[in-house]
Amino acid sequence: MKKIGIFGGTFDPIHNGHLNLADKVSEVLNLDKVLIIPASVPPHKRWLQITDSRHRYEMCRLACWGNKLYEVSDIEIKREGRSYTAQTVGEISEIYKDSKLYILMGSDSFLSVTKWYKFDEIIKLATICTVARNEEEFLKLYETQKLLHELGADTIICDVPIVPISSSAIRNNIRNGYSIDDMVSEKVADYIKRNCLYKQKGSDFNG
Repeated sequence: MKKIGIFGGTFDPIHNGHLNLADKVSEVLNLDKVLIIPASVPPHKRWLQITDSRHRYEMCRLACWGNKLYEVSDIEIKREGRSYTAQTVGEISEIYKDSKLYILMGSDSFLSVTKWYKFDEIIKLATICTVARNEEEFLKLYETQKLLHELGADTIICDVPIVPISSSAIRNNIRNGYSIDDMVSEKVADYIKRNCLYKQKGSDFNG
């Protein structure tokens, strides 16, 4: 039975922290494949200005170029409208019928996952996996994990190091003319520069 990871997000832009998390968790869980799924319109971010999905998809594709572990999927972008994990996992479970699915998510999402749309359906189809950013947060995750187990969910808290990078920090760096070379892959940095993404008028981004 194959083990498939599902890693969704806004990815605005995808960065080295995302890929480090996917790499480390994949090693712990011995995953055969990780589906990188840029969202169309995340329900919790529908009021925010988000970069066009074609750019976010292309940056994901470039970031994962040459890595056989990753497969970038446009399943949510093609669906359009709001992106719900329950729908995505349901579709993926039909595609990978004989596989075990693992949803990779950040700690904030893990702590609030019971509020997600059709949470009860999600936990029937996939194991929920996360990583703690520090020891104090691990205690919070552990308490949530106990609750999730009582609700019938399979969960895993992976003990792997986190690379402290955020998409918002990357966007701010670009707007302020600072380098992002150690935050994203070279291909992604070049794509951002060529397409003038995240620049405010008058900013001077040097890559």
